[in-house]
Amino acid sequence: MSLTFTFGSSTTSIMNVLTQASLANAASQESYRFQLVQKLLNTQFQAKVAALKTSSDSSATDNFLKVQISHAAQHKATYSTLHAQYGSNANILADITTQISAMQNAASAGDSATFDGALATANAEVSYLTVVRDNPAFQPDGVAQLKTSGLGVQSSSNYDLSTPEGQASALADLSNASNAINQIYSITTGNQTVAGSLTSALDSQLSNLNGTLENDQFNRAANITVQTLKLKQQLNTQVHLIQLNFANAQTAGASLQQQQLAGQAALEPPPPGTIFSIFG
Repeated sequence: MSLTFTFGSSTTSIMNVLTQASLANAASQESYRFQLVQKLLNTQFQAKVAALKTSSDSSATDNFLKVQISHAAQHKATYSTLHAQYGSNANILADITTQISAMQNAASAGDSATFDGALATANAEVSYLTVVRDNPAFQPDGVAQLKTSGLGVQSSSNYDLSTPEGQASALADLSNASNAINQIYSITTGNQTVAGSLTSALDSQLSNLNGTLENDQFNRAANITVQTLKLKQQLNTQVHLIQLNFANAQTAGASLQQQQLAGQAALEPPPPGTIFSIFG
């Protein structure tokens, strides 16, 4: 016999109440469990992403490339400075040669004023020369010795350019000075060419090193992004499948409730006032 509570014209089965309460509780439990599972899967996902980044870490390679880039940049700066210094000295030496030629012409003509004017200019230009720091990649240019010793040419009054002897003495000193300047100029321009070549080579090396570093960093970031997307897709698939399982469980519970209600309705007497109540 079924235990029922009757309120007015409706009859409610206690079994129906208990079934509904049980289903509501089961649904709440399933929602709570689904949230726990989802949280666990998210934690696992974050751990996998962290492991992926660690396994893709190429900081050692990057650091090595950065050290090479730093060294190449320092050498390039050094050679670039040397190139500029040798270039400046070459221009000055070329003008000193011009002044020596002017003194030679003046000495031959016995022109003391022009001679002394060109000598003053040449001596001033010698003082403008830069003593380039020694470097094993370059030949010693002799500029330091030139600045210390000078051109070895005296003023016109020391030669007495009005006499052939004085002119000859001045021309001899000017010839020695010209030879010294020409030798220094030749070494200087050679060093300038070497410095320019080394600067260009290091500039190309820097470009390659920076390109390699940028490509490595880009490829690593791209790989991490692709793998992270794959892991995210796997996570979403897992969550979706688990959600379907919980939904199927709820559907089965609802089906049981419907069967319970149908069975109960079959056993209960027909409502009063119907034709079937006479057979109750």
